[in-house]
Amino acid sequence: MENNREAIYDLLVVDDHKGLAAFINKLLKKDVKSGEDWLELVSILQRGCQDNFQKHWLKIQYTVLSVSKIPELVGVDCNLFEELQAIEIPNDLGHLSNLLFGRLIEVVKKQLKNGGSTLFFNVKGISSTRSSIITSELIQARYRETILVLKEIEERIPSLTKEWVDVSRLWKTGNGYRILKARDLGIHIHVKDYKEIRNLLLKEMKADPDKLPEESMKLIEKDSRYLQFSKTLDEFVSGLIASRGIRGSFDPYYRSWINHEGLDEF
Repeated sequence: MENNREAIYDLLVVDDHKGLAAFINKLLKKDVKSGEDWLELVSILQRGCQDNFQKHWLKIQYTVLSVSKIPELVGVDCNLFEELQAIEIPNDLGHLSNLLFGRLIEVVKKQLKNGGSTLFFNVKGISSTRSSIITSELIQARYRETILVLKEIEERIPSLTKEWVDVSRLWKTGNGYRILKARDLGIHIHVKDYKEIRNLLLKEMKADPDKLPEESMKLIEKDSRYLQFSKTLDEFVSGLIASRGIRGSFDPYYRSWINHEGLDEF
């Protein structure tokens, strides 16, 4: 298996997901005969991703899940290599995809139920895949976190000494990330811009702006958990948000990864 390391690394370097998928499929059919072989293949893939992409969580997620034919689950907050190690030895790439999907879809369901991250999932993209079973839960989780974070910000506004508000927590919500990024905004935005975004978000979710306090109270009474990220995801997202600065442009260090192969849609 070690002899295949160079080929895997070369395919990772040029972002050839299709080529890498075909190569892994070939290995699974011909060379992976034991649990040891499978764990070694996962280890080679893990080291290759880490060597090429360092700590760029989103790029690693997208690469591994694209090769596994389930890129729509890119927002799953877990260690993908541990999940791969835990599945039975796959016969081919299709079998691998099914086994990994079965594990990850349960991880995502638990993630959404327990106030975890809703970032990087594309509702429209998910709806046309087998992952569509989480669409309703994803929309509900985004509604909940958006309402609760907006309530946080509303409570801070009266005490502001300047007309600029910190929206870094809103950046950590699926809905907030999408709108703030589309408007090329940063961590601190003018109160006027915030109110416009708040009203737009509430309108999209069909929520009454005048009943925000009551709605947030109802939600928090049911479950106080939201924006619960793993340490790895939190570090990546915090760095990503910090790179926006005041001006609202991603640092080039992050932009090269975020815009890769359609990732700009997240």
